[in-house]
Amino acid sequence: MIILKHLTVERFRLLREINLHFPQRGSILIQGPNEAGKSALLESIYFALYGTAIASDRSKSSVDELVLYGSSQASVTLTLSIGATELIINRIIERGKGQQVTLYVHKVGMPEEEPITRLGSANARIITELGCMDGETLRNSCYIEQKSLHRVENLPGSERDATLRKLLGLEKLMRLTEQFKLTPNDERMLHESTERLKLAEVQARIPELSRRLGELEAALDAVSVSEDLTEINQQEADIAEQELFLEQLRAKRAELKARQSRIQQLNKADATLGEIITAYDEIAEARRELPELEREIAELDRREHEELPALEKRVKDLVDLTRSFGTLERLSNDLLSAVNTIKELEKELKSYERLQKENDELDAQMSNLGAQMEQGRQSLNELEELRRVGRPPLEARLRRLRGLNERLRALEQAEEKYTRRVMQQGLVEENTVQLAKTRKDLEEKEQELKLVETEARQAQQKVDALEKQLQQFNIERQLKVWQHLKGLSQGLAEAEQHVMAAHQHQERLTNAALEARRAANRWLMIAIGSGGLGIVLGIVALLIFSQQAILASALGLLVLLLLAGAGLSIYKYNEVHNEEQIANRHMQDAISQVGMMVAARETAMRTSGKRDALAQVEQEIRSLGGSVPRSREEAQQLLQQIQDKGESLDSIQQHLTEKQDAALALHDQVNVIKDAVAVLRQERQHLEDQRKNEGWDNMDAKLRSDRIAIQDRQNEITTLSGQEGLSIPTFDTSVATVASVKESTTTVDDLEMAIADAIKATEREIVTLDSKLEHVSDLTAKLKEQKESLDILLGSKRALTERGQHYQGVNVVEQFELARKQQLTLRSALQSLQDSLRQRVKPLGVTFGQTAINSAEIAARKQLETLHISLGNRVELQSRHDHYAIVLKEWQDSLADHYNRLAKYSGSLGSWIVPANPFAETLVMLRQRCAQEIIHADESGLLQGLEKIQVQEKASKAKIELCRQEIEEAHERITTMLVQRNRPPTKSYNFTAIVSVWPLVGEYTTLDRARLEEDRESLEQELQTLEQQELSLSTQLQTGDRLDLEQARIRKQQQERDYETKKYGSLLLKSMSERLMRKMLPRTAYYMQQLLPLLTSGRYHDVRLRTDEEEGTTSGGPFQLRVWDTAAGEYVPRSALSGGVTDQLSLALRLAFAIAALPRELVAAPGFVVLDEPLSSFDRSRTQALVNVVTGEILGQHFEQILFVSHSSAFDPAMFPYHIYMDNGVVVESNLPVVASFPALAINGSGSEAQQESKSEGEKEEDGEMIEAEPASVGAEI
Repeated sequence: MIILKHLTVERFRLLREINLHFPQRGSILIQGPNEAGKSALLESIYFALYGTAIASDRSKSSVDELVLYGSSQASVTLTLSIGATELIINRIIERGKGQQVTLYVHKVGMPEEEPITRLGSANARIITELGCMDGETLRNSCYIEQKSLHRVENLPGSERDATLRKLLGLEKLMRLTEQFKLTPNDERMLHESTERLKLAEVQARIPELSRRLGELEAALDAVSVSEDLTEINQQEADIAEQELFLEQLRAKRAELKARQSRIQQLNKADATLGEIITAYDEIAEARRELPELEREIAELDRREHEELPALEKRVKDLVDLTRSFGTLERLSNDLLSAVNTIKELEKELKSYERLQKENDELDAQMSNLGAQMEQGRQSLNELEELRRVGRPPLEARLRRLRGLNERLRALEQAEEKYTRRVMQQGLVEENTVQLAKTRKDLEEKEQELKLVETEARQAQQKVDALEKQLQQFNIERQLKVWQHLKGLSQGLAEAEQHVMAAHQHQERLTNAALEARRAANRWLMIAIGSGGLGIVLGIVALLIFSQQAILASALGLLVLLLLAGAGLSIYKYNEVHNEEQIANRHMQDAISQVGMMVAARETAMRTSGKRDALAQVEQEIRSLGGSVPRSREEAQQLLQQIQDKGESLDSIQQHLTEKQDAALALHDQVNVIKDAVAVLRQERQHLEDQRKNEGWDNMDAKLRSDRIAIQDRQNEITTLSGQEGLSIPTFDTSVATVASVKESTTTVDDLEMAIADAIKATEREIVTLDSKLEHVSDLTAKLKEQKESLDILLGSKRALTERGQHYQGVNVVEQFELARKQQLTLRSALQSLQDSLRQRVKPLGVTFGQTAINSAEIAARKQLETLHISLGNRVELQSRHDHYAIVLKEWQDSLADHYNRLAKYSGSLGSWIVPANPFAETLVMLRQRCAQEIIHADESGLLQGLEKIQVQEKASKAKIELCRQEIEEAHERITTMLVQRNRPPTKSYNFTAIVSVWPLVGEYTTLDRARLEEDRESLEQELQTLEQQELSLSTQLQTGDRLDLEQARIRKQQQERDYETKKYGSLLLKSMSERLMRKMLPRTAYYMQQLLPLLTSGRYHDVRLRTDEEEGTTSGGPFQLRVWDTAAGEYVPRSALSGGVTDQLSLALRLAFAIAALPRELVAAPGFVVLDEPLSSFDRSRTQALVNVVTGEILGQHFEQILFVSHSSAFDPAMFPYHIYMDNGVVVESNLPVVASFPALAINGSGSEAQQESKSEGEKEEDGEMIEAEPASVGAEI
């Protein structure tokens, strides 16, 4: 258990100098004003443990902020014990240089360890010694900070689980879980073993499949041989058939060749006959063309000398006339232009006259339209005047008549209201009587209630007196029990003191024995080293004595000294060894003495009974209102002060019961009377509210005001009726009774009819006026249309004016006369030129006119060009004449050769081929006969037949060669197959010979191939798949060797067992951890239900604690609290409670969580709890309740040390066995154990001195403690 022992602080935050020795057990109250350093004292403990500040806002700030203002250095030294281990932590903060740490770890029965000065190593070692309880874990459990009561309930589930694991020591279990956790390597090993087994199975399967595949291949080869033999027989039959077909083709080809030779002779004879016919045709054409050509040449010579000069002169004359006609055309164009100009000027003149006429018409229209607009404006003004003067009086009269009608209605309503008030006078009187009766009854009940309440108070005072007497009696009995238990407790304290002294004596003897053992070991090592070195040097001296005597002598002397030292070391070893044995015996005696002291203490504890009985009795005394005595003598004095009146406990309880029954009866009577009073008050309030709402308090005044209002309205109606010229109504001036009001109804109805008629007449007049005024819009629209027409006319006027600007400054008449004169001059010049041209045209025989002249010129030019072309053809005609003369001579010479060739062909074709005469008819008939002979011979069919025969011959030969090749290939395949299958060669390639050398051929036929191929394909696919799997698995496993199937199977089974072991072991450990974490919620609720009634003075008892689901956590999300409220009759959430009750619930939850999370069977369990200002929102009674819990047994049985910080004055500080009062950073008052102070440990000093100082300080501190209680061992759930 972790126990705080000693704390020294200098210049830390608000603390100046603190030196505290904490008791082994008890609650400590820390008081002081604000900024006295109370919270800083607790923070110094936290800083000493973890080297950081508590506040989260300082988590990233410098540690310099922890140094007292104005100081350059701060130091904190904390001594604490964890079971048999003692830690001394010294931390020094130098401003601007960070912090330094020195950690001393001392374990009983173990040698001293070197101090740890590295910050990271020291912090890690402290957390390790604290059972992996870091700062956050401490703050979440037994360190309840100021204004952090809600810390636990706001914790997420993941952080709360981490805190519980560290507190319960589940980190080792989690590490074990991590060891059993399945890793990717385990998955890989299992997968690898599975793959190796699969590879071994594949490797074992492949040879079997290969053998079966070989058998199938042999069977297929036998089938192939059978197929080859069948194919050989088929090819031989095909060869015989093709040879017979070739003989037939050769005979047919000889016949076709003879027919082809005759056709060639006929073609040649036909060509010769064609050439003869052509020769005769060419000779006839030449003889026909030569005379014609000679005639054309003579004609061309004549035309060149006669026609050519006359045509050239005519063309020249026509060209001159064409030029003269061009001048005539230009004059005609000028004349036409003049005529056009005259026409345009005539149009301009007419347009000018029309413009003047349109302008005069527009002026007349604008004048008429202006007169109409002026007349419309006058009519519109008259209508506007009628609207302005006639309509307002009519509207005013209509409003007055309607107002008069409304006043009549208001008069009727006022009369009805007055009638209702007169009828309510009976209800007012009845309400007045009932209200007076109710008030009288209420006064009587209130007096009766006062009397009964007085009797109830007197009865309650008697009950209180009896209860006080009973309380004194119980206090007396509890004091006697306390006196007895106090004596037993003192005996137990003495026994524990003896046990502590025995422990200290045993520790000193153990240290002495260890020191003696270390000294004996040192002397023994010195003796062995000296003796061994002396022997070695002696041997060396003997070896070199013959060579270097002086050196050998020196070595000999050194050997003697070493041997003497070895002897002295042995003597010292024996002496120290004897001391060690004596120390061991003393240590054993001390251990026996410790056992005896512990046995005596246990005997005293059994005699005293429960250890918390004294605290329970003290709690009972305090709950009864008494004060706990400080000693047995004081208890005896208190017993003597309590006077015994001689009454027994039974008589007191009987009297108390009787008085309580009487008091209860009176209280019931008081409640009945109170209910009756409440009913009467409600009835009174109801009558008063009814009277107030109906306004019955001043009924006469209201009736009077209603009568006045009615008379005012009647006068007003009379006046208004006279003003409007209506008949004046007569009203009864006395309206005191309802009958009088009803009598005036007839006159009012007549007036209403007259007003309605007047309103209708006025409305008709207004409607008539409105019908006249409706023409205003029509007149306005008409004026608008006339204005638009006027605007259009003005636009036309402007357009005419713009058009008239074109004629300004121009005299159209003068221009017209000048154009007339120019036209006459051009006409006379044109007439004279036409007469001259007529005279020149007559000799040429051409019609007068430019077109006729141009046509005659073109015709003359064409005749001249035609003559020139004809004269140019004379050379061509001469060359044609020469050509025909040559052709005639050549064809006459070739006729003899053609007749000689025909004579040669007559030998094979017959004499008919030679013509009997050279006439054309004979030659044509011979040629036709040749053509018929050629057609009859069918040369194309003959050639196709020859080509077909040639193709068939080639195909047959190729087929024969192919069959022979196929036979040879079949022979080769059969031979190769026999060689591959290790069969002897065959003499012939027939079925019987092959079966004799390979019998397997006879077992299979060609029909078995499909089945065998299917089997082979399936086996090949399977084998290929297995080979791919083998290759893939071999590559994946990086192995090329053949695996043993049985070993692979054994290895896989082993890997599966290991995998399952880790899998289910991890699940088991995980489920165990989750079960422990889930049990924390009911344990926390259990302790909270014990604490909550004590903290709330019995107001709240039952509480429900639950968590919501949270992903990644075992125990759920943040805590959700609901407490049973008796008044509400259900569990209510924290939000429905007051702030003080909420804080009490949070405090109860913090304390219950800290108790439930205690690892009671672990050495590193927190033995202290810190409460920093938890009373901020508590009232006096619940503050006292919290103090009772802190100083009582419910926390004391779980925590050895309780540090309680408060500045509240609502409780008695004497309830705490220890208290500290602080002010201005120092301890002003304290009753903690006082031990002589020692100098602070020096960080830079030698390690051995620091160890001795810490050791002596620890021994003196242990001697100075008054009582050191053995920590209670409470069974945990782990």
